[in-house]
Amino acid sequence: MPSASLVQWQNDRMPRLAEVDAQCSASLALVPPPPNLVEENLRGYVLLLSAHFQGFCRGLYTECAHIVISRVRPRLQLLIERQFTAHRKLDHGNPNLQNIRDDFARFGFVLDLTAFDPANAARLTQLSELNRWRNVAAHQGTIPLGLPLLLPTVRAWQNSCAGLATSLDRIMYNEMRRILRRHPWMP
Repeated sequence: MPSASLVQWQNDRMPRLAEVDAQCSASLALVPPPPNLVEENLRGYVLLLSAHFQGFCRGLYTECAHIVISRVRPRLQLLIERQFTAHRKLDHGNPNLQNIRDDFARFGFVLDLTAFDPANAARLTQLSELNRWRNVAAHQGTIPLGLPLLLPTVRAWQNSCAGLATSLDRIMYNEMRRILRRHPWMP
């Protein structure tokens, strides 16, 4: 059984992104496709994909923190919660590998997504490309050389985020089980 965060990713976040994907497809199907509308839709898709993946990562982190906090004496819970949320990078920074690692390191282990699943190496490369385009879209920057924004590219980034979400969920299940010596959520 996945975490509540992964269930939300699969049952709420992914369907919302599918609607944006359909909108992008529809704008591409117009004859002739309006280039400005197509580009704006794709940039919006990139922003939403990044935001939803960041929301998943932050949600999983928070879910795991609350599981740990629930095991602490009530008088210490607020103190521990403040430590888990102080300077959390996923509150403000892009969902890049470094920010994800830095936040999840508070659980006392080094997050190694590539060792967990070799397919994550390519997924992390795509996550880096997504974040680069996210910054272009958010700040009206210039298009990165050699990296055109196309619907199949954004779909590939979404698939990579889905694979990373599943891996991160499984890693946290294993780590939380190690830390707590019980199932953090039902397997």
